[in-house]
Amino acid sequence: MINIKFKPTGINTAKSGYLLGSLPFLAFVGFIFLKSVKPRRTLTKDQDKNMVSLGSALFDARNRKLIINEKTTDLTGTESRLLLIFALSPNETIERSRLQKEIWEDEGVIVGRSLDMFISKLRKKLEFDPSIKIVVIRGKGYKLEISA
Repeated sequence: MINIKFKPTGINTAKSGYLLGSLPFLAFVGFIFLKSVKPRRTLTKDQDKNMVSLGSALFDARNRKLIINEKTTDLTGTESRLLLIFALSPNETIERSRLQKEIWEDEGVIVGRSLDMFISKLRKKLEFDPSIKIVVIRGKGYKLEISA
């Protein structure tokens, strides 16, 4: 009878346990670091009241109100969500499909004409400020134009 023993080479199992155990911690630290470094969109925004400045108008997303020339207009939930999407990307074209997906995806049914109806309602509420317009970009989507 011959008894053979091999010497272990490579990573010691006790040390590899520490290495593998620390990976979730390192991933967590990396995630926190990336979240803090990520560039954020700068808006003229009062953080306490959640107010967004759109030209000379103020949009209170939390309370769903639009203030133009000291006149307050109430917005519906859908109008408020739609205007918030536009406010986060002023003077940029936003595709119809993106708007439909972000507004109506949770409800399960997306109706193409509903978007046009809410855009029309928003235009009427924004018409008191001539520096703000929602324009159609034919074949692509819509754009909230804010002139200085």
